[in-house]
Amino acid sequence: MKTKRLLITVIAVVVIAVIAIFGIIKIKGYLPYYFDKKGINQPDISYTLTIEKSDFENEVALRLEKEGIIVSAVRFLGYIHETYPDFVWYNGTYNLTADMSYKELCEKLKSPDERIDYVKFTVPEGKNIRGIAKIIEESGLCTADEFLKAADSYDYDYAFIDDLKARDQSLVSYKLEGYLFPATYEFRRDTVTPSEIVDKMLAAFDGYVTDTIIKKADDMGLTVNELISFASVIQAEAFSKESMKNISSVFWNRLNSNHTRQLQSDPTTTYAKTLKTLPHYTEAMYKAYNTYNCIGIPVGPINSPGMDTIEAVLDPVDSNWFYFVTDSNGKFYYNETLNGHNSTIRSLKNQGLWG
Repeated sequence: MKTKRLLITVIAVVVIAVIAIFGIIKIKGYLPYYFDKKGINQPDISYTLTIEKSDFENEVALRLEKEGIIVSAVRFLGYIHETYPDFVWYNGTYNLTADMSYKELCEKLKSPDERIDYVKFTVPEGKNIRGIAKIIEESGLCTADEFLKAADSYDYDYAFIDDLKARDQSLVSYKLEGYLFPATYEFRRDTVTPSEIVDKMLAAFDGYVTDTIIKKADDMGLTVNELISFASVIQAEAFSKESMKNISSVFWNRLNSNHTRQLQSDPTTTYAKTLKTLPHYTEAMYKAYNTYNCIGIPVGPINSPGMDTIEAVLDPVDSNWFYFVTDSNGKFYYNETLNGHNSTIRSLKNQGLWG
């Protein structure tokens, strides 16, 4: 009986000892996280954290763990989700130390030492490069002149730029006119360069004007530059998808004609006149853009066309029209002959719908 009791006592002692050992191990294993959460017994480490707009919370937490500000990214995020369920991460820089408690860290992360501002702007369809430069200058990202300098360069890595280099460069106004894609953009105010702005706009163009579109244009006898130049003229003339396709038909009929191959688009004349302030302006440049002087498509785009216009070039309506005009209300009238066109104009004048 005594032996049995002794055996039970020994077993109990062993069990208690094992439980105690595991308990101590568990406590010791938990202590680093406890100290970290409370901000006590922590190393003398400081770190300036930068949170960008593109950062995810797990990326930020892992960065804090790597730099020694916290022991565990998982535990820190768990604390945030439990204690601050509506926590908002703000863009900016934060001066942090390892001896901050989780609560102190969270409170600090609500108020950056220096905010990072992002600027958003929209480039409308049909805006020319000078108009785009003005928009960017008004956003405060850089001056118009700085942007225009960056946009008057081929130093960007996109396949379509090779086609632009093939043009007679003495006749080109701005090298990248037409290829700064109309869209909404967002940049960090204090670090972005004019070239980075241009590059992002070229990347947007490259993303939208796909190989399929370029192949279709090539099948229709158009280079990339001719496609965008053609589209830019339609963009300046049209008011809707319907009028885009109709005007495209008029211009295609002229291009394929044996006798009326000039587009004779007024917006190209207006654009050509604005080029006279360029230091490399020549009369030949004026004529290369003015479709009352040049034959066919101008040497380069006169604005940045949108996708609807680019697609209208490749999908015109089937017609025999060679002329179009709009009345004072913006309604379009199309004619097959010059006599019919002139008759429409006289009728509009008589109705008080001209001009």
